[in-house]
Amino acid sequence: MKFCISKGGFSMYDFTTLRPRRNMGAEKWSTFEAMNVDNPALVPYSVADMEFAVAPQITAAIQKAASFGVYGYTIADGPYKQAVCRWMARRHHWTVELEWMFQTFGVVPAMNLAVHALTQPGEGVIIQPPVYPPFRKVVENTGRKVWENPLKLENGRYVMDLEGLEELASRPDVKLFFLCSPHNPVGRVWTREELQAAADICARHGVTVFSDEIHADFVHPGHVHTPFATLDGPAAKRCIVGTSASKSFNLAGLATANIIVPDDDLRAALLDKQVGYTGEYTSYFGLTATRAAYEEAEDWLEELLDVIRGNYEYCKAFLKEKFPSVITYPMEGTYLMWCDFRGLGLTPEEQEKFFLSCQLCLDEGYIFGYQGAGFERINLACPRQCLEAAMERLDRAAEGLPR
Repeated sequence: MKFCISKGGFSMYDFTTLRPRRNMGAEKWSTFEAMNVDNPALVPYSVADMEFAVAPQITAAIQKAASFGVYGYTIADGPYKQAVCRWMARRHHWTVELEWMFQTFGVVPAMNLAVHALTQPGEGVIIQPPVYPPFRKVVENTGRKVWENPLKLENGRYVMDLEGLEELASRPDVKLFFLCSPHNPVGRVWTREELQAAADICARHGVTVFSDEIHADFVHPGHVHTPFATLDGPAAKRCIVGTSASKSFNLAGLATANIIVPDDDLRAALLDKQVGYTGEYTSYFGLTATRAAYEEAEDWLEELLDVIRGNYEYCKAFLKEKFPSVITYPMEGTYLMWCDFRGLGLTPEEQEKFFLSCQLCLDEGYIFGYQGAGFERINLACPRQCLEAAMERLDRAAEGLPR
């Protein structure tokens, strides 16, 4: 274990060392590879995984599992499911029964499974843009219809358009609602009252809710994540909750998610389709890593949360001073900062080229829906020195642009 001194004091874990991932198949690094950028100090700030080594407890567990030498078809056993249940109870005050859950290779595959199991071609699914792009793609790629319930901006904060949600949910062809909680990319942690209002709407109209809660462990001071299944009423009792340790512990490449469905009939409908759409097995190493994360690495996550919050405060202050026209939205949850850069006076296409010209690889806002055009999503899960260098490059490159 490496000990280091962070800006907040003594740290047990190393959140300062950068491990460049070029030529390792890392999706977010492929842009730099295509541009032939070979500066080892540069980091892409796009795809939502982290530039931190995982907790050493996880590495040790994977190494032990690897040394066994047999990697056959694997399913989650009782101790694994108990680890998940204890995590949900400890972190989110949610009592989960072992039989409620099954595993898939990711939350998005489970969303695809839900569409096939619960809707017919041509029927509708509600999404709330600007939102994580696969929400839309899963619906369109399965021959279903996307119904948009865009978030609204009120007093500098995104809120749900509940009247619009009611109107869409009342349509007889709308069967499913994809909820992002906490919301990616806008960073909202929905209050219990907001979620309850949405649940009541869906209950009135028989719409099933799939709540993607993959960012649930990234909730910042002053906010509390509410698992959808802990709400009152029939919609909460008959919902699907997608969870994973992949964001919290940087395990996305191990492809393991836990899908929690309290209702027996709904769960049976999903499992009936599972073999054909997601398969009944999961990752041997993913199960190992997730259990180690939930049982042994909680203190690593707590330190990480401090690092993420420090990075957010740094970037917010820098942009406020150097680019007062740029609007940064409160990051109540996630490690993804949502910023409105339209004050630079560039078209979305010009803006994308500008950021790449100063070697800033961000997620362009338009990929989350037309509502995000001119915005940028900045991944803050990287060493502070990388962010500082990135902001300085931005400052130099923006000479002559409106600020």
